[in-house]
Amino acid sequence: MLFARRGRRFVRTPTRQHYANSHFHQHGRCHPIPHRQSNSIHRNQHNYVHAHRQRNFHNHVNIHGQPYAFPAADLHLYSVANSNRYTDINLHTLADADQHADIHTNSILHSYNHSVANPAIANLHTFSKLNHKPMTDILPFLKSLLAVSGLSAYEGPAAHLIEEKWKPLVDDITASRLGSLHALKRGHGKGRRPSVMIATHMDAIGLMVTKIVDGFLHVDEIGGIDSRILPGTPVMVHGKQDLPGVIVIPPMKTLPESAREDAIGLPYLLVDVGLLPSKTASLVRVGDLVSFDTQPVELAGDILSGHSLDNRASVAALTICLEELQTKLHRWDVWAVATAQEEETIGGAATSAFDLHPDLAVAIDVTFAKSPSANDWQAFPMGKGVTLGWGANLHPFLYKNFKELADKLEIPAAMDITPAHSGTDAYSIQVAREGIPTMLLGIPLRYMHTSVELVAIKDVQRVGRLLAEFISGLEDDFVSKIVWDEE
Repeated sequence: MLFARRGRRFVRTPTRQHYANSHFHQHGRCHPIPHRQSNSIHRNQHNYVHAHRQRNFHNHVNIHGQPYAFPAADLHLYSVANSNRYTDINLHTLADADQHADIHTNSILHSYNHSVANPAIANLHTFSKLNHKPMTDILPFLKSLLAVSGLSAYEGPAAHLIEEKWKPLVDDITASRLGSLHALKRGHGKGRRPSVMIATHMDAIGLMVTKIVDGFLHVDEIGGIDSRILPGTPVMVHGKQDLPGVIVIPPMKTLPESAREDAIGLPYLLVDVGLLPSKTASLVRVGDLVSFDTQPVELAGDILSGHSLDNRASVAALTICLEELQTKLHRWDVWAVATAQEEETIGGAATSAFDLHPDLAVAIDVTFAKSPSANDWQAFPMGKGVTLGWGANLHPFLYKNFKELADKLEIPAAMDITPAHSGTDAYSIQVAREGIPTMLLGIPLRYMHTSVELVAIKDVQRVGRLLAEFISGLEDDFVSKIVWDEE
């Protein structure tokens, strides 16, 4: 994002539990055959799973192998739209996929059976086993993105990791002349298929060497940087060889009096690589890049801290979307685009939108999460859901569709008011060619444009799943229904 822009609760499921027979599930499927009789007391501990209506009894066999099998707060009241994902007519889905990801820790989606007396319906409720990675697997990939530089206009190290991750998930992948990645996943529609562009910038903020004095490096910013947090920050200087360094400040008494009262600004900050001046001059040149050299840290509550989460958290969300689409039919072509230069020029998104000419587009970026002194309408609680952009830069019809879909999926979604320029790729995409209907999804993030940004993994997962469900639900005539309706 451009810097100028502004409990789980589980139902315990024992290995065997007795329930009423000749019962209806909340999705309407009935078991007509008596199940094995057991005791005379009906103990219904699955208030969120099954709505039992009769008073006979059956055994429920939990094959999940975990004592906590189903999350109570966000369980399945909706059927999955894409039946190719399952082999049985009875489809269950979790309403919030971040809950789902915590249950399954292996590559098998999950399977369970009702134990019944009549073997003819023994597989009445059987889920297919899918070679489907749980969404918690996104964390190693995201952490790997935070371990490389890829500064704005110099995205190569990040682009390489993203390309390798996306190759198995798409049909074709190329690079634009500005260095953005264009990954095409073809739809299943007939004839000329409409296309949707999902854009997330992969570039990061950083520094550039402006002069070298007595072995110390003077630097300026690439992208907006909050210089208050820079002193003491470990960095990597990308000269003729990579040199670790640290950002330092001169002794206070040597600074002008005007610079002593407030946070020390970039003109007075230096990078020390620990070498003699002659050696530093032989290895570092003016114009060399300087990136943060801090490692990502997993905090309590499924929170990840690190540099460049703006906007590589969104790259991870788009990756989750592509993984989800492996098991969903979608009629539209999907362009997954990791854009370049968002932090400086927004040029990557502008040129990609012009080149690909999608019928509609969605940009993903971070937004401000609530934190000390940032608790007003411009900030959103971290870990409590996604944000949906609303403003002149974004199309109200798309906002309405995403809001309705999020409500249906029980994914918390808040309105992110952006009256003018959104400060994201959405702006340049919207005005490409004759204009492209564009939407903006946001991931709340604390301490933006610092080396210790914070994001909740569940919000990343929510954005990825919301996108996948939106794409899989697009009909051929969706574009013809788009109207500029603000109500």
